[in-house]
Amino acid sequence: MLVSLVACGGSNEVVEQNEEQTVKLSLAHIRPVGSSADLAIKAFAEEATELSGGTLEFEIYPASQLGDYTTVQERVGIGDVDMQIASLGSNMDKVFAMSNAAYLCSTWDEAKKMFSEGSSLIEIYKEKLAEYNMTYLAAYPLYFGGIALNVDPVDPTNPQAHSGIKIRVPSMTTFEKTATTLGYLATPLPSSEMFTSVQTGVVDGAIGAGAEMYYGNLSGLVKYYLPINDHFEQWYMYINTDKWNSLSDNQCNAIQTAANNMQEARWKVAEAETSEYEQKLRDSGTVVVEYTDEQLSEFAHIVREAVWPVIAEEYGSEYFESVVDSIK
Repeated sequence: MLVSLVACGGSNEVVEQNEEQTVKLSLAHIRPVGSSADLAIKAFAEEATELSGGTLEFEIYPASQLGDYTTVQERVGIGDVDMQIASLGSNMDKVFAMSNAAYLCSTWDEAKKMFSEGSSLIEIYKEKLAEYNMTYLAAYPLYFGGIALNVDPVDPTNPQAHSGIKIRVPSMTTFEKTATTLGYLATPLPSSEMFTSVQTGVVDGAIGAGAEMYYGNLSGLVKYYLPINDHFEQWYMYINTDKWNSLSDNQCNAIQTAANNMQEARWKVAEAETSEYEQKLRDSGTVVVEYTDEQLSEFAHIVREAVWPVIAEEYGSEYFESVVDSIK
């Protein structure tokens, strides 16, 4: 029979076939098998497959099996990998680091406004991903970040304590500048080297993650955790645009619906999960420092004053101001 398929990219090509073709999609992510993220991504894949009537199949690659997320991001752009859900790598475009900007938001209510569908940040990312042959699908909010230490902190509730403790930072200006502003010695290292670097004393702690990642990646090494809410961690799901455009409307709708449902479900549990992992750190022997709202506001004020003028230029002042104004 003659079946008219409208591709997701808007093509009106008429394809003659007996039935809709089954498509297998490779989907990469960065968390271990059995983690909450892995389970959520598997649930997404199962739902999308069911909604497509079984015409979609997903081959999931957890735990960075296909390479570091920045490498996989490039592979998605050229079509070597179909999909990924992870942070966005600034190696492709500096704007992608804006999601991790220091104190872009400081409360969960602000985070939901800034990082949800239709926000200024998401619209910028949709446009930018499109420039690199990738189509944005959904977001996956995780947690607010903090500092993990395997040595005693110096006056940890004082943002001007200047401890001089050497900590690992991601190779991004926002984290390096935040660490130095708060009186730490910043040592840029990839996340893959974080455990060994802390274990061997190359550094005495880390910034750039939250309780969930520190609990999983620095097991037994975190003596103190300082949940200062220095940044909000969110991942993004995206697909190679050529692959997206090759799918039928039915398959696109199935993927987008499942992605939207995953995002909505995640917002409902993210805050509670952050508290759960802070408690897991406590149960493992880590001292989790308590902060008042006033203390966190002081951290945010001091860091924003020092860091925002620098990173605004890096991301593009117009982009950065539009995102900040969305909260104001």
